[in-house]
Amino acid sequence: MSKTTKYSASLILAGLFCFLMVPDAYSRIYENLETPKPYIIKGIVTVQFEDDLDLSSMKRNFGRVSPGYAGLDRTFEELQISGFRKIFPMEKEKPPVNSGLKDLTRYYEISFPDTISVEKIVNRLLQDPNIRWAEPVLAIPVDRVPDDPSWTSQWHRTKLQLADAWDKETGSDSIKIAIIDTGVNYRHPDLTANIWVNPGEDIDGDGEVYDLDDFDGLDNDSNGVVDDLIGYDFLTGIGSVWPGEDAGTPDSDPNDFDGHGTHCSGIAAAVTNNATDVVGIAGGWSGYRSFGGARIMCLRVGATASDGRGYVNSNDCATAINYAANNGAHVINCSWGSSSVQNSALQNAIIGHSVTVCHAAGNDNITTPGPMDNFYEVLSVAATTSSDLKASYSNYGSWIDVSAPGSSILSTYSYSYTPGTNTIGGTSMASPMVAGLAALIRSAMPSLSVEEVNAIIRNNTDDIYALNPAYYGLLGTGRINANKALSVLAIAMFSSDITEGDIPLEVNFTDLSPNSPTSWEWSFGDGAISAIQNPSHIYTEPGIYNVSLKVNDPNGLGEERLRHYIWARADTMIIDSVMVNRGQQAVVPIYLNNTAQIKNMTISITLPNSQGIKLDSASMQGTRTEYFHTREYPGFDFANKRYAVYLGSSPQNYSNYLMPDTGTFLKLYITVPGTAAPGTLVTIDTLSWGTYKYPVLNTIYGPYWPVFKTGKVYVRPCVRGDVDCNGEEPSITDITALISHLYIEPIGEPPIDAYGGDVNADGLYDISDITFLISYLYLGGAEPPAK
Repeated sequence: MSKTTKYSASLILAGLFCFLMVPDAYSRIYENLETPKPYIIKGIVTVQFEDDLDLSSMKRNFGRVSPGYAGLDRTFEELQISGFRKIFPMEKEKPPVNSGLKDLTRYYEISFPDTISVEKIVNRLLQDPNIRWAEPVLAIPVDRVPDDPSWTSQWHRTKLQLADAWDKETGSDSIKIAIIDTGVNYRHPDLTANIWVNPGEDIDGDGEVYDLDDFDGLDNDSNGVVDDLIGYDFLTGIGSVWPGEDAGTPDSDPNDFDGHGTHCSGIAAAVTNNATDVVGIAGGWSGYRSFGGARIMCLRVGATASDGRGYVNSNDCATAINYAANNGAHVINCSWGSSSVQNSALQNAIIGHSVTVCHAAGNDNITTPGPMDNFYEVLSVAATTSSDLKASYSNYGSWIDVSAPGSSILSTYSYSYTPGTNTIGGTSMASPMVAGLAALIRSAMPSLSVEEVNAIIRNNTDDIYALNPAYYGLLGTGRINANKALSVLAIAMFSSDITEGDIPLEVNFTDLSPNSPTSWEWSFGDGAISAIQNPSHIYTEPGIYNVSLKVNDPNGLGEERLRHYIWARADTMIIDSVMVNRGQQAVVPIYLNNTAQIKNMTISITLPNSQGIKLDSASMQGTRTEYFHTREYPGFDFANKRYAVYLGSSPQNYSNYLMPDTGTFLKLYITVPGTAAPGTLVTIDTLSWGTYKYPVLNTIYGPYWPVFKTGKVYVRPCVRGDVDCNGEEPSITDITALISHLYIEPIGEPPIDAYGGDVNADGLYDISDITFLISYLYLGGAEPPAK
């Protein structure tokens, strides 16, 4: 393959205008529609200023831009330059000398009246000695067996041998794939669990996707972008757009109207084994806390134009590439054509951040590469059919790195923001196949360099040239094969007898590495390590722990890192115990010590007794949960003294989860009737109800059942002399009650307490009890005996 990273500015400019005149490397096949072409966006161009210019004084006054240099000021005045913006606003400093990195602080987009020819502006700017480079801004066309219901409809699964590949690696949530496209429908049920959440902007640390609690208008992670919680919408415009589409003001919402970006995302990393829609190549394995798939970084740079086709803005693509690299993306997918301004960002991403970049070769059945395809470390991807034939539309040439399935690909989709699935084709679909494979390889071996990852992909393909003799040497090294690629890696795998429980938590780990390793290096996440094959470890402090295993096997060094693998808890739920007077209501607090953020909880209270003691209500007022938005009581079984209480945290797009802490989270209001027998002891307990086990707490790490302690309601016993047993000190009312009981008709009314009425403890109710109580209260006589 003839790829290089060195070419002259004059060649780029010539190639750019040729690029606009030939069929484009767009990426998606539109049935019954004429192939869309790139077009020049009016009123803006891209410039690269010379290195010796100090641009800090460039300003806009009275509708004109003044760079602060006489000659350049005259050029800008002549061309009616009216505005400017940095293409790479996150870059503040020049890179070190001889680092091989581009100085991205030199690149600006300048604006002018759209009645002036863009070609005229570019040609005039290139004549100014202060301008190194100028070009138009382009709107480029966008180019283990799971239980997911559409899995069998994804024909590429057998070509890539995905089931066998997943026996070795399913994808890791520590790996990030930047989908730079028309956006991503992050609310799609088959994508949401694998959407990247920027930890620097996740204010409450709950990992929730597009959580409105985290949008505070601040750049919390100091990366130059405000509220980039799941990525960013960098689109500044492509011209007129389809009704209902986001016209192009950069913001924090990278949602996808067009569907193209959502389709690419699903191919690379839709959630696998979640009984929903489709599978992604690096989608993880749903149902297990530590087996989340590669994370999708949502970067919107395109939209549906008024012609109904999707396009991306070439400058915004460059901005997004720079953002992805700076924010830890391991893989970038570019399912669209290219322009030269993006190459500077690519060079820094590849050299400075070791990012694997996958690029759709284009759908015009030609041999012309785009500017991006000239980079050797950019993986240019041609498309094949289910018969391993070159897709009729796919571009080809010596610059192609690999081929991948691209025709009639079923994946996730966004229908004007409504989630769904769709079958479409193009090199756009082939490129995220390779991006997903790159993420799978990175998941298995996070320490690999971009050169190593790309070499593994190139060198472990299936030869399809016997089926494509007319394209010999023009479809790369062959069609990718995920299982082959993973088979050359050292593989570390492990399991344990338990993954969660209360401290002290003893966990027995088992090495499952398939290639007979000779050495092991365990890290248990709490600072402890081990070098034996199957170690045991005791966790003594509560927390959520990452566990990793490194092995040395015949293929080299292998590693598996499982995030949030061990959950050691010290969580308790305690119902308080109270003493209550007859005829009164008691407030019974329930205390909770939780070590994880709680989304919602359900508890079932039982209060079995024959004394009429009952639960009136439950309240969160004045407790740790009083801000909860949902307060429901799904079941009251009065006959059996059972009551279910559900506490939910929030409506859609807000979390407000219960943070780790200790204190009261619920109050029970319990009434003891006046007829209850003094000294009655009632247990307040929780129980299973039908098929449900309570209390259950649903946290950001999954559900669990805390250590539970029952509470007691104790009906206060009467003391000698408290004839009416009201819990108060003996008084004239007790004398009156005793007289009424003994002498006023009908005899025996009102009833008195057997213990409180026998004031002198002689076992009888008579006049002696009255005189004893009068003597005690008014004549200084002895206190009523305790027994």
